[in-house]
Amino acid sequence: MFHLSRTTKETVYGALIDISSGSIGVSIVFSEHSKPLPEIIYAHRVEMRITKNVAKEDETLRRVRESLFSACLTLSQEGLQALKERDPHAKISKLFVTCSSPWAYTIARNVRYENDVVFKVTETLIKDLEHGAEEEIISLLHTKPELKDRDFSIVERASVDITINDYPVHEPLHLKGNSMTLSHIAGLIPKEIIDAIQEVQSKLFPNTELRAHTYMLVMYCVLRDVFPKQHSVCIVDVTSEATEFGIVENNLLLENIYIPHGTNSFLRDISEVTGSPISDVCTRLTAEKDGGALIPSDFSTSVEAYEQRIIDALSIVLEHRTLPTEIIITAQQPFDSTFKDMVTRALTKVSGGTALTVVQMDSKVLEEIAHGKTNDTYLEIGARFFHKLHGCGEMESD
Repeated sequence: MFHLSRTTKETVYGALIDISSGSIGVSIVFSEHSKPLPEIIYAHRVEMRITKNVAKEDETLRRVRESLFSACLTLSQEGLQALKERDPHAKISKLFVTCSSPWAYTIARNVRYENDVVFKVTETLIKDLEHGAEEEIISLLHTKPELKDRDFSIVERASVDITINDYPVHEPLHLKGNSMTLSHIAGLIPKEIIDAIQEVQSKLFPNTELRAHTYMLVMYCVLRDVFPKQHSVCIVDVTSEATEFGIVENNLLLENIYIPHGTNSFLRDISEVTGSPISDVCTRLTAEKDGGALIPSDFSTSVEAYEQRIIDALSIVLEHRTLPTEIIITAQQPFDSTFKDMVTRALTKVSGGTALTVVQMDSKVLEEIAHGKTNDTYLEIGARFFHKLHGCGEMESD
């Protein structure tokens, strides 16, 4: 019997790291399987400084690495002190990492095997199809000019749908047919990021088990837990320098793309158009949000440019897919409502005016994580996934 990962019944303490495009979040989480929610004992986030111009790739990687070590050093000091105060005998056994665009890629591919002669499905056949799907995924990434020379590590893989003779099956082994199609998802992270994570592990958390995941797959799994009746949804994640989209149809994550524009990019663009310092732009946006007013009129050019980038990117995808009417958004505070409005307008346009239901993921939607008023949605989502791994990860067999 094949299934996707296993739900552990261990009681564990984990160190969680969230690698975003412009910040690093860290936390210590207590997970007891008998409780419905985890407990966030400690949380901290290091924001990378917003630069006037977009940094070159090597410079960005250096800043990510520096922020990663800074955040994790604080975690190993303040975080472990908070853990000791809670339980003097507690030990961190798991190092759990989530990584979002542009440092993570979650890609699905369908591969098909056909034969005029009836064949039996074997583990070898499934593994061969998975391997073929992953070769296609890596080749696809290398077609992008900015990624053609980059090495990737596949941090997770899941075969989420199998059909034999075009009929869906849950237990394919030993069944017979003339054709078989496998839908396979792989999560990839650049090797430079993985190397930095492993260095953190060896220096600060040497006796831990390391697992890394792409944020989109984590979000996909958490949504299946939080909204079990929601089978088709568009996931939108707005980070500092990227906006990522994941399209889920009939419980399958089928499409994942991103645009290299996020919160910082938006602020930088407004600063350039208006001639105002970025700090003033932040103040005005926050003030407008708190006052319940619309985005200032002199920001409209940047607003339209951001929305058009979304429309252009998704229009290509929607040539062969339909946009789900249910939208789930995560975005950085204090600009989360601003980006919710812009994303909603763009998606409404790209869907031809179809009415959309938009939910902004936050602590209220996630339910209150025990003792965890962190005000950090990303760490709370990571904690939920850490607490209840389900439906993601390596395909295993019994």
